[in-house]
Amino acid sequence: MKGLFMSFLVVLGFVFAPAASYAAPSSSELAIYLKEIGWSKQQMEEHLDFYDLTIKDFESVTELKSFLGPVLTEKNLNKLLVEHGLTKEEATALLIEYGELEEGQAILDVYKFYDDLDFDLYFYNLTPITDENLQQLLNDYELTMDELLALLEENGDSLEYYEFIEDLEWSVDYYLYGSDIDFSEVDDLFSMIGLTDKELERLFEHFASLDYENPAFLEKLEELANRLMAFEDFEDPADLTAEQIAELLSIFKQLLDLFELDVKYYLVKEDEKKPVSLETLMTMTTTNGYGLLIEFYNKQGEFLADILFTADMFGPEIIQETGKDLKQVEKVVTKAKEKQDQKPVTKTEKGAKLPKTASDYVTNTAAGLAIAFGGFLLYRRFKSNHAA
Repeated sequence: MKGLFMSFLVVLGFVFAPAASYAAPSSSELAIYLKEIGWSKQQMEEHLDFYDLTIKDFESVTELKSFLGPVLTEKNLNKLLVEHGLTKEEATALLIEYGELEEGQAILDVYKFYDDLDFDLYFYNLTPITDENLQQLLNDYELTMDELLALLEENGDSLEYYEFIEDLEWSVDYYLYGSDIDFSEVDDLFSMIGLTDKELERLFEHFASLDYENPAFLEKLEELANRLMAFEDFEDPADLTAEQIAELLSIFKQLLDLFELDVKYYLVKEDEKKPVSLETLMTMTTTNGYGLLIEFYNKQGEFLADILFTADMFGPEIIQETGKDLKQVEKVVTKAKEKQDQKPVTKTEKGAKLPKTASDYVTNTAAGLAIAFGGFLLYRRFKSNHAA
């Protein structure tokens, strides 16, 4: 799931990510924060490197804290263990079994942040669905099998999508009792990038059809990310040679092919709509007041979505930031796959509001949303089932 939604975000970012400017956290604020958590700057950089991020990728210490989550303490560790139904000894043994701890190491010696431990304990403690625990779930929620299947179907879901009983229980609980969950931030994200609910549904269905955990898929994604990062010093289209432009076009087209997408570009102003090629866009320094309309199709020519951006949302940062996002996606998806292997007021044509800016959301959320993908799927279902 995580890889699926991340793929969705990265393709959006790659095709139309606007300019984003980053100012690293101030040295004084960073020093105070590092002292609070007992880390050196080098330790922080090493931790962020897992996500292919650096301290400079964050505008402030507040943003960095938000990304990392709360620091793990003895108090919230005990709370977390209760939530997972584990003793400290059981959790330690589990983490040793899967290589996260070595013999003799304590949890607090290795884990600095609460969210990291929460994810690992959840992942390594998942229980495959069996006839027995499935029946127990039915009993707990006073459902028959037919009622469970109907509940899932009503929400665009299916029992065949689930491998672990905890994931199934989470969804069942949400479908029955989760209508008061606040999705306002997620709603803001999608409205800012100009996607309607119907378009999101089509995009999700398209990406669900991709074999995004195939090693060949991830290898290709990493290859394209590495090639894209070679342009990190790119600042102006005029600085690119013909060979570099050809290389960028090749990367763009291969990425779209990887995600089985076709994209059409148009320059639009009032009632005027002029087709423009990707080759032309690559060399443009201004749209002369035109907005950029981007239409997404699958390889069968079926329309998926369209998104409209103003001229000031285009910039060379698409090259730099999207390369980092691609690297990050490949790394997050690979880690999750390895863990699983270890375990026995302009509007678009469709009416979406034109976003003021999508840069912070596309570039900054790519890492943080990796482990929140399940929630976004539920957001989609929530919106479709509770829309006025």
